[in-house]
Amino acid sequence: MIKRILIANRGEIAVRIARTCKSMNIEVIAIYSEADKNALHVRKADKSIYIGESLAENSYLNYKKIIKIALENKVDAVHPGYGFLSENPHFAKALEKNNIKFIGPSVASMKSMSLKNDARNMMEEADVPVLSGFSADGLSKKEIIKKCQNIGFPLIIKASAGGGGKGMHVINKKEEIIIKFEGAKREALSSFGNNSILIEKYLQNPRHIEVQILADNYGNIHTLSDRDCSIQRRHQKVIEEAPATNISQEIRKEMAFQAKQVAKNISYSGAGTIEFLLENNKFYFMEMNTRLQVEHPVTELILGIDLVELQIKVANNEEVKSLPNLIKGHAIEARVYAENPEKDFQPAPGIILEFNSPKKDYLRVDTGYLANDEVSSYYDPMVAKIIAYGENRNDALKKLSLALQNTQLIGIKNNIDFLNKILKVPAFSKKNINTDFINKYWKSLVPSVESRNNLIQAALVLYVKARNSSHIDEKSSPWKNVNNWRHLENSYENINILCDKEIYNYKVKMIDQDHALVTNNDASYINSFKFISKNGHNNIQLICNNNKIDVFFVKLNNQDMYINQNGYSLNLNIRDKYHLELEEESSLGSMDSPVPGKIAKIFVKNKQIVKKGDILVIVEAMKMEHSILAPFSGRVLKVNSKEGDQVDEGFAVVEMEVN
Repeated sequence: MIKRILIANRGEIAVRIARTCKSMNIEVIAIYSEADKNALHVRKADKSIYIGESLAENSYLNYKKIIKIALENKVDAVHPGYGFLSENPHFAKALEKNNIKFIGPSVASMKSMSLKNDARNMMEEADVPVLSGFSADGLSKKEIIKKCQNIGFPLIIKASAGGGGKGMHVINKKEEIIIKFEGAKREALSSFGNNSILIEKYLQNPRHIEVQILADNYGNIHTLSDRDCSIQRRHQKVIEEAPATNISQEIRKEMAFQAKQVAKNISYSGAGTIEFLLENNKFYFMEMNTRLQVEHPVTELILGIDLVELQIKVANNEEVKSLPNLIKGHAIEARVYAENPEKDFQPAPGIILEFNSPKKDYLRVDTGYLANDEVSSYYDPMVAKIIAYGENRNDALKKLSLALQNTQLIGIKNNIDFLNKILKVPAFSKKNINTDFINKYWKSLVPSVESRNNLIQAALVLYVKARNSSHIDEKSSPWKNVNNWRHLENSYENINILCDKEIYNYKVKMIDQDHALVTNNDASYINSFKFISKNGHNNIQLICNNNKIDVFFVKLNNQDMYINQNGYSLNLNIRDKYHLELEEESSLGSMDSPVPGKIAKIFVKNKQIVKKGDILVIVEAMKMEHSILAPFSGRVLKVNSKEGDQVDEGFAVVEMEVN
C-alpha cells in the first residue's frame, strides 16, 4: 500500500500531484534545487529535501541522487510528473531494482515508446499510418542532408526522447539542416538528458489531436475522450480543449481504436496519451507520451475523474474495471507563460509582485507560484494553467476569456493578453483551427502600436499623479490620497520611459487634479487623459480621448511601475537623461544577452570577420535557445564568455566593430 510518495518534479505539476496525494492521506516528499528553495511545491509538501544546484542536469535530472533520497526517506513510490525523468526507462528500472514503485508504465512498455524513433518503427510494423522520416542517430552530416532532400521540404526535427515542443525545429531549406539539427541536439540533451534526433516530413496545416488512455495491470484499457491541442507556439501547446470538435464520428472512433491497440500491443498500464496529426480527414501517428500530460485537467473536468488518483491506484495494483465515459460539457485550458509574445516569445523570468485570478466554481487554476515568488530562468517558463468548464464550448470559451481578462499577473512579462486574443479570433469560436493558427492570425494577437502607446501614457499620467500627491506615505499604497493632485505650472514636463528595452519620450501637462495632456516630442498628437475613479486597491479608471481604460497600477518607487489592462501587462521604468546616456554609451558595439541564461554555443572568435545576420552566440534560457546575431558586418573584437557560462540579461557576450 502506497503511504508515502516522492514527487520527482517541481512547479505546478508538483503542487497538483501533492493536492491529490493529500486527499488520499498519502505523505508527500518534495525535492528542490537551489533555485527552488522557496518554491510553492516545497511549501506544500510534508517534507522537502535539497537535490542539487539549479541546472536541471545537476538536480531534477540526477536520478541517482533522487533514488538515494527516496531510499533514505523510505518512500513507497515516486511520481515523476511530466518532463524531466517522467519518460526515462533507466530511472524507472533503477527504482524497480530498489523496490520503489514508479507511478507510470512498466519499464518495457515505457522503453518501447520512450524514443520517438523506436515508437515510429513500431507503428510502421503495426500498419499505423506515419509520416515519411528517419532517425538521424549515427548518420554523418552528409547523409542527413541527403535523406532530408530525398523526403523534401519542409521537414521537422524532433528530440526523440522529448516532449513539450522542446528540441523541435522546422527546416525549410538545405542551409538550415545542420544548424537546426545541432541546436535540437543541444536542447534535447539539456531538457531530457538524451540527444537522439528524429526527422520527419512536416505538415503545415494539420490539427493536433490526442487520445487519453488509462490502463491497469489486469488488461483493462480505457479511452478517455480526446483533446484538441492545435493552438501552439514554438511547437508547444498554449490552448487545449476537450472534447475535440469538428471531427467525424468515424475518425474519432478510429483514432480511439488505434490508441487502444497501441496500448494493448505494449502491455501498457497507467495514464498515457497517443498523439495524432489530422489533415484532410487522414490521421498520422505522431508519438505516445507514457506519462501524465500538461493538459490533463480538461479531460478530468469533462469526465469528472482524477487522473493522478487513478495513476496511484494502478501503481497500487488496484483493478480499474470501469470509468465514466459520458462526456459532460466542455473544458478549455490556457497556459500562462512568463514570456513576451511581442518579442518572439522571449522568456521573461523575474519576481511576481501580484498574482490574482477570479475564484469561480467553473474555474480551475493550477500553478506553482504565488505573489513574491520568483520565476527562474533555469526551467520551463509556465506560470499557471487556467481552465474553464462550461455546459458547451461557447460557454467554456466565454468563461475562460473573462477569467483571463480579470487575471492580474504583475512583475513579469506574460502572455495572458495574447491568450485572450486567441480566444476572441472569430475563426477560433467557429472551430477553424490548426497548428498554423497563431502564425496566420498573428497581427490580431499582439497589441497595436496605438493601444500600447496609450497604455504607456496612461501609466505615465498615473505615475505623475502618484508622485505629485503631497501627502503620500511611501511605505503604503500610492493611492492613500489619490485625489490630492498638486497643480503644476501650465507647461509640459519631459519624461523618458523604458519599456521592453525601448525608450519612449513623452511630455505631460497637468491641467488640474483630474486632467492631463500627453504629447510626443514633435507634438504631432495630443492625448487627453481624465482620472475617473479608483475601485479597490490600485484598480484605476481613466478616459483617454473618450475611450475608457481600466488598469491595475503598481508604483514600487520613484522609477519602477507595473501596469495591467485586461490581462496585458507592461513593466516600465522612468529614465533620466544621465541614465540614458550611460546606457547608450555602454551598448555601443556590444551584442548583449537578451535573457539571463547559459551560453550554449559560441560560433565566433576574436578578430573573426562576420556578416550582418550571422549567428554569433546561442544563449539557452528556460529550455529555449536564443540566437545573438551580428547587427552589422564587421570584425569581432572580443568574446567575453565561454560555453557553459551563466550570464545575466544585458551581459555583453560579444563586442564588435565595423570592418
